[in-house]
Amino acid sequence: MDIFFIQFTLGVILFFLINWIGKQSYSIGYMAISIFVKAEEAPALNFLIRVLTPIVYLIIISSILYSLNLDKFVNNIYLVNIYYIIFRLFINLITIRGKLLDWYRQTLYWSVIIIISYFVYEKIISVKENILPDFTTIANELWIIIIIFIFQLTNNIRFSQNGTVKRKENYLKSRYLHFNRLYGDLIKDITKNEALEAVTYAILIYEDFNRPKVIRIIENLRHRFTDKSHTLGVMQVKTDKQINDEESVILGTKKIVNSYRKYIMENTVEGEDIYEWSVINSIISDYNVGTEYLFEVNELSYEIRELFYPNSKDSLGYRE
Repeated sequence: MDIFFIQFTLGVILFFLINWIGKQSYSIGYMAISIFVKAEEAPALNFLIRVLTPIVYLIIISSILYSLNLDKFVNNIYLVNIYYIIFRLFINLITIRGKLLDWYRQTLYWSVIIIISYFVYEKIISVKENILPDFTTIANELWIIIIIFIFQLTNNIRFSQNGTVKRKENYLKSRYLHFNRLYGDLIKDITKNEALEAVTYAILIYEDFNRPKVIRIIENLRHRFTDKSHTLGVMQVKTDKQINDEESVILGTKKIVNSYRKYIMENTVEGEDIYEWSVINSIISDYNVGTEYLFEVNELSYEIRELFYPNSKDSLGYRE
């Protein structure tokens, strides 16, 4: 049981480690799960981070355990990567991100991880004396050069985004219809404007994606033990009292409407135009700060409008 506990814990640590490495690698092409369509700029890099990082992790962890004379925990240590895969799958499913996954590619990644992990364990890790690499022969150096060459070559490959576009669109439709079924009448009654509805759903879907149900449950539990105000509910409304998802939608939608009215009042000058893009930017910025938040929610609101309100005549701006 102690071996299982240690190895499972190592698998969970690997999950967070790979996520952290991925976040530090955005600038060089790493692709994370997103509700936005983004081109995969560095397929080889993504493959290495997702597939080879668990293998390197196994070797390093095994070396540490051996050096501490904890050899029993190295027994069948390839299971660490299987536990990592199971935990990642579990997290993606409970956060409702399954529709965003390319299951064919994920299955390939996971299969390769398991196969290489078992091979490396059987041929290298299981024998304590083999754990450190041997660079005494020219053949090893030659293979390193070949691997670097293949990496640079494949890193310039660009894949079609058709599958990605379809998955993102299916996810967006699924979440919109889900929230429309739960809160559609409520949002419509408060906004009384389909353009404003699109902005509301964009914020709602974006906040839900970043704070899935399981995280919100933890936030609600934490709030019970403190008097401080927190952002709670599906629309992440700042409040000093306990609220449920429906109450957060009411408060969040009212905040959006109030931001809209405030902008119109402050910027209405006789003879001047009010542009809708400027209104939307102001509403989103008032709801939450950050350049990335503004850009992505803005993009999401226009996608929602095109998909679900193609014939709407409502607008958030006007021209004299």
